[in-house]
Amino acid sequence: MQISRKSEQPNSQQMEVRHLRQTIEVLRAELENLRLESDRIIQRAIADAGIESQQLKSTIKVLRDELEKVRFEEQEHINQAVAAANDEIGQLKATINALRHELEVQRLDNQAHARQALSAANSEITQLKATVMSLREQLEQYAPG
Repeated sequence: MQISRKSEQPNSQQMEVRHLRQTIEVLRAELENLRLESDRIIQRAIADAGIESQQLKSTIKVLRDELEKVRFEEQEHINQAVAAANDEIGQLKATINALRHELEVQRLDNQAHARQALSAANSEITQLKATVMSLREQLEQYAPG
């Protein structure tokens, strides 16, 4: 009976070694699968990050372009407003100058009319004085005296 125990032990040990080797092989295969899956996940994450990075860069470029366009349009509106204001200022200055000229012409015309009226009044006064003198002389001739 002792022989059978010894032959059982090596069989049992061999089976245990075989079982352990199989377990090692299974674990190695699982480890390799985990590494491959991990590599795939990392590669997918890198690819996704690259795609997202490109999308973000594209979005940034679009937003920058749009911002630049808005700034340009705003500057254009400002330039147009300044040009319109300068044009209006020029028109107002021209109107002021025209009104000043017209006012000066009117003032000179009024002065001329006033001088003419004064001259006419002085002339009439001189004529009236002459008439008064003439009438006095006539009156003195007819007056007893």
